[in-house]
Amino acid sequence: MKLPKLHSWKYHIVDIIKEFGTIAGYTTETYESLHKTYVKTSYRLSNKKNVEEQIMQYVSILVNHISNIFVK
Repeated sequence: MKLPKLHSWKYHIVDIIKEFGTIAGYTTETYESLHKTYVKTSYRLSNKKNVEEQIMQYVSILVNHISNIFVK
């Protein structure tokens, strides 16, 4: 672990982003929308018991459905 690098990230990254903008146009929009689709929606559809298992089942169904659409 390189402490100077850790110090730089922890104490200077906010100022650097404000001054120069995000790294190569990095955005979190893609990950936020995936989180909404795969986690929030499936959680709402669950019965709130064994949530992780139900989420994984729902995501598996979604992925299979999406892959079937693109394979055809």
